[in-house]
Amino acid sequence: MSFLESSHIETSLKIIERWHVCDYCLGRQFAWLGTGTTNRERGRSIKLALLMIADEELKKGDSEKGRELVTLLSSKGMFAPARLLAQESGLDVPEEGNCVLCSVQGASVFDKVPSIAEDILRAAQGIEFDTFLVGSVPPAVLVDKQDELGAEHSLMHSETLKSHFNRELGKAAQPLLQRTVDFERPDVVFVYDMEKQRLSLQVNPVFIYGRYRKLKRGIPQSRWDCSACRGRGCKECNGTGRRYPDSISEYIGEPTQRLLEGSRFKVHAAGREDVDVLMLGEGRPFVVEISEPRIRKPDLEKIRKAVNRHARRKVEIGELALVTRGHLQRLKSEASVNIKEYMALIEVGREVTDADIGTLEREFTGIEIEQRTPHRVAHRRSDLLRKKRVYHVRAKKRKKNIIEASLRVQGGTYVKELISGDEGRTKPSVSEKLETPCKCIQLDVTAIYASKE
Repeated sequence: MSFLESSHIETSLKIIERWHVCDYCLGRQFAWLGTGTTNRERGRSIKLALLMIADEELKKGDSEKGRELVTLLSSKGMFAPARLLAQESGLDVPEEGNCVLCSVQGASVFDKVPSIAEDILRAAQGIEFDTFLVGSVPPAVLVDKQDELGAEHSLMHSETLKSHFNRELGKAAQPLLQRTVDFERPDVVFVYDMEKQRLSLQVNPVFIYGRYRKLKRGIPQSRWDCSACRGRGCKECNGTGRRYPDSISEYIGEPTQRLLEGSRFKVHAAGREDVDVLMLGEGRPFVVEISEPRIRKPDLEKIRKAVNRHARRKVEIGELALVTRGHLQRLKSEASVNIKEYMALIEVGREVTDADIGTLEREFTGIEIEQRTPHRVAHRRSDLLRKKRVYHVRAKKRKKNIIEASLRVQGGTYVKELISGDEGRTKPSVSEKLETPCKCIQLDVTAIYASKE
């Protein structure tokens, strides 16, 4: 088998016969063959091998075959050494065109890499980060061309333009930024749109874990807009657009966003308490997510103090820690299986007896209850049947018809409905077991901790 009949050389020649292809793009058609080299070097080596064959043909006197190959490499091959050989051989060479696989507006995207790397350096000014990644958006026409080429020549070892360009840009940007490339969880991502010739910067969020205590009733966990005007402002809400003037989320998120110089915040909590319920003990676990932060290594104690000042003893947070998105995902998944303790005042429809206290403690220790979505939240939650564990109840008589009860239950249990029965939607209930209407008139969360089951 002659050298030209070698499958990869033969394929390369067929590609060049039809397409204007630069060294980068010819080489990446065989990107997964050979190690310790680059696509540009692969492409140049293939063209050099073809040029050597052409030169040999010229020297042997087979001028027609040699001239054709030199002319092809000079024009569609875009190969400077071939143009030089053509000039030395007195050949007329057509004008060099643009690579059909990587050219945008008459120039190869690879030729723009150094200037784009400089743009990346400028875009990074003033942003705190340790790790980065580069990405790109190639024009659809170039993607289609690559797909057409791959199908036509059954290319099994090629690489996409996007992957190739990202690597070249990353190699150029890294020495300028002097940061570490991270393919999994980079702090920032620089994305270059090839068609629009525009660089954009994606700053990934920062996640901070803590626990909050809610010390005043009448504060929702998240912003609660007026239902009548949906936040626009009306007579019913005195033009505020809100049902409640503040929220736990805003008390935590606003100072944190400001200190991290972010664009937005979102507070994720392990469950939620009702507006009229206090959150005591060590507090409810939460993660505050800050979008597009310019500061990634904040003074956490400074944040804690700023939040507590902002909340004015309505809400307070304890020690904070920087965490990952994975911690946030665990926080959400564990919310429904955590163990939660409550202190409730129960108004009973008659005078409380010692037997009632005994019934309450006996019947609600180590049981499973079934709860349909309560009437009070049915407008915003799916009507589902949930099974929840009640670990134990401790109770004592406070007044003639008032019971003080300590309840330990599974996360996600609707405690008010556990007491009232919610017209039979929760079974069993305190009302059912005491055979009289019961109502929760005050409720506090006193502890939240992980289940040991």
